[in-house]
Amino acid sequence: MSGLMMRRAVAAVSGAALAVLGLGVGVASAAPGSVTWDDGNERITRTISDVTPAAGDTITSKTVFDRTGGVVEYIQQVKDIHPPCLTYVDGSAKVDGSGQGLDSQGADFAKVSGSWALYPSISPNLRTFEFSYKVGADCARGVPLMTTVHYSGTLGSGTYEGKGPTVSVRKNASTTTLAPVSGATVGQAVQLTATVAGGAAGNVVEFYDGAAKIGEGPLIGSAVTVGWTPSTAGAHNLSAKFLPTATAEGSQSAAQAVTVSAPDAATTTTLTVPATANVGAAVELKATVAPAAAGGTVQFKDGAANIGGPVAVNAGVATLSHTFDAAGAKSITAVYSGGAGFTGSTSAAATVTVS
Repeated sequence: MSGLMMRRAVAAVSGAALAVLGLGVGVASAAPGSVTWDDGNERITRTISDVTPAAGDTITSKTVFDRTGGVVEYIQQVKDIHPPCLTYVDGSAKVDGSGQGLDSQGADFAKVSGSWALYPSISPNLRTFEFSYKVGADCARGVPLMTTVHYSGTLGSGTYEGKGPTVSVRKNASTTTLAPVSGATVGQAVQLTATVAGGAAGNVVEFYDGAAKIGEGPLIGSAVTVGWTPSTAGAHNLSAKFLPTATAEGSQSAAQAVTVSAPDAATTTTLTVPATANVGAAVELKATVAPAAAGGTVQFKDGAANIGGPVAVNAGVATLSHTFDAAGAKSITAVYSGGAGFTGSTSAAATVTVS
């Protein structure tokens, strides 16, 4: 082989390799990349099965040695160089398609050793070396990460620096989902929960009402919950937005139409009872609820015990005819249940002395 200690520059780089060098970063589907160079009578072609992988993907490096002239050479070692964030897949090394055990490996290389004849004009004039790697979550994203190969043989050795192809790990895709929101009322806090696929704990999610930001929080696991207290009634369009990070693309949930109700109006309940009564004689217990349009029911009570059942409120008034069956001082109250758009309320206690 000519030029044993001085190697010549790359003779040709494929279009796919150019892409990974910066002209095609961000491709979502598998994109093989190749680079070819000549070194004396050796033509070397390296191919990476996917130069824009995602974290967790497995990619394969394939290096083909082609003897184009001269005399026979025996390849004795091939050292495949990879970024440290790629992890060699055990048992994946192959020579000419057949499994090959590793001679050694390190954080950034995997090496095989043997004796493989490479003839200039008769078969085998090609030798193919393959190694597979899993892409780690710690790989930098959108940055060209260099791969290359070193080899040694009976006619010399080649230490090729920066030949490529490079690998550019793409950011994680993400999806953001906002959980259904119900029971929203003006002035009352409601919980908003978003779930993000593709994010990581601590990543920030923002919450919006239309274009107005209403809160934010970090992911705990894959979810985040914040409180929102609406200040106006009516229709609101809520959404959650996952902010992009160094390793993940941003995403936003679909807008969710939420109707916020006005708060219930306050009520007052006034009790009217006679000051005295006789055992066995009917008396009238009367509760007046304001506003008069409140509706609902009133439950009259003697201490903690109910007096009869709930009495409907009619035009703001509920009355009950009651007969006491024992003498003594009775502490009477009226408890208003509340109605549509109105809060409940309880009257002050009134004493009826029963003789």
